[in-house]
Amino acid sequence: MDPNILSGQTLGMMAMDFVIVFAILLLVRFIYGVASGVDTMHELAVKDNFAVGISLAGATAGIAIMLTGVVSGGFAGNFGSEATEMVAYGALGLVLMWLTRLIFDRVALPALSVKQEISNGNTAVAVVDAGNVLATAIMVRAVLVWSDDALAPGLIAVIVGYVVSQIILTLSAYYRIWVFGKRNKDTRLHEAVGSGNLALALRFVGFQVGVALAVSAASDLAPYVTGGDPISQALVWGVFSIGATVALVLLSLLAERCVLTGIDLAEEVDRQGNIGVALTEVSVYLAIGLLLMSQVG
Repeated sequence: MDPNILSGQTLGMMAMDFVIVFAILLLVRFIYGVASGVDTMHELAVKDNFAVGISLAGATAGIAIMLTGVVSGGFAGNFGSEATEMVAYGALGLVLMWLTRLIFDRVALPALSVKQEISNGNTAVAVVDAGNVLATAIMVRAVLVWSDDALAPGLIAVIVGYVVSQIILTLSAYYRIWVFGKRNKDTRLHEAVGSGNLALALRFVGFQVGVALAVSAASDLAPYVTGGDPISQALVWGVFSIGATVALVLLSLLAERCVLTGIDLAEEVDRQGNIGVALTEVSVYLAIGLLLMSQVG
């Protein structure tokens, strides 16, 4: 342990970071309510709208996960610099989480009004929304830990990494839509999730989070060089991230055949809503993602 870990300045910066983090987490609920056009207090405590609670929980946890990437490194040289970095990354995180929900609603699943379905209490859609935010947060955290640089280039690397993460997650969503369409000729994924198929929603989320974990491995494949061009380095990180995603897809297909051999996944999850089978698939995606992280790291 660093002998200076309990110094007055270190403890002071640690306390300041917690205050800033708590303030940001308080803002999450306010911004969520404004962006969704709902009174979160009324939805949670009066209407008992579980879907809003699930979605808000995903946004809150996503911001918290992302902020762990900010505080994981050493402290800045002084209180002013430390506070500036925390506030800057926190504000960026709030914007990115809002953009994530917007992109998911308008680009990844344009045929499904995510905001409206959550307002109507659709827990399956809320789970998908929360999972997508968590997957994004895991990716952004990976970039934050990876781009250990000064504030300006670090922010640039995070923004480019975020764009890459949204491209990957959107393509992953399209892949799951394609797989569902191949297995089911009479219905589409957005219709099944919109009808409240929680098992399908859990499988979708598990795949997205598995992709995010695999992408985190790119941080070790493409080391960040302090003082280098953050844009080009983030793009290289993106290339390795795409490779990690492809590896997860291929390994997951192989693992599913071994773990769930003899089970008709389309019948059990897509049509019957079998949560047990869906969670087994989720465990496969998470296991492959974690294995990729550990093998590369």
